[in-house]
Amino acid sequence: MDILIVEDDEKVRSFLKENLGRENYALSAISSFPELLDFIENSHLAPALFIMDRLLGNDDTKNVLSKIKQKFPKSSILYLSALNSPSEKANILDQGADDYLGKPFSLVELQARVRALLRRTSEEGQKSGFYLQVADIIVNLKTRQVMCHEKKLDLTPKEFSLMVNFCENKNRVYSKFQLLDIIWETNLDIESNVIEVNIMNLRKKLENCNSSVKILSKRNVGYWLET
Repeated sequence: MDILIVEDDEKVRSFLKENLGRENYALSAISSFPELLDFIENSHLAPALFIMDRLLGNDDTKNVLSKIKQKFPKSSILYLSALNSPSEKANILDQGADDYLGKPFSLVELQARVRALLRRTSEEGQKSGFYLQVADIIVNLKTRQVMCHEKKLDLTPKEFSLMVNFCENKNRVYSKFQLLDIIWETNLDIESNVIEVNIMNLRKKLENCNSSVKILSKRNVGYWLET
């Protein structure tokens, strides 16, 4: 998941989903404080970015900010709030938020801040060496797990290796023999359809989780990953 929108105003929530959705981000949204608490307690997939309303009904989300940062230390948090005095902003930033944008806000400015925060999150994640993320696919290199929309993909070792290779080299085209050399460590055609079968199975698993990530191919050219 790229972005989790935490907003109880239906119009604002719809506005954010519609406009950020045009940027092809993987989005989810929750609209109440109990939903937020449940997400913090039970979610196993960290959003790259939280876009948080300050007040959800009568509850102030700053009261769970430390819990969010503890559970999801790699996630960035952008606050949107009508409480936008300098002291309010400073207080939230001091508690661990990464950015704070007062309402009403400019869509152009919001989109720029979102891009900056996601870029920073992605760069930090890559530097840590623990995971790769392409659109709605997160590959944990330490645990060898692949997540999509909070669902774990059950991949074979070879499928996992293919997924890592494609995510590390998005849009690069690999021939059948290049994949045999990288994944199977041989340049021999060990089985005429081994690549095709593994790619087919990986495609099905991506489709079953409604991923925006696609593995494309062209006859006599090769295979590549697109979103």
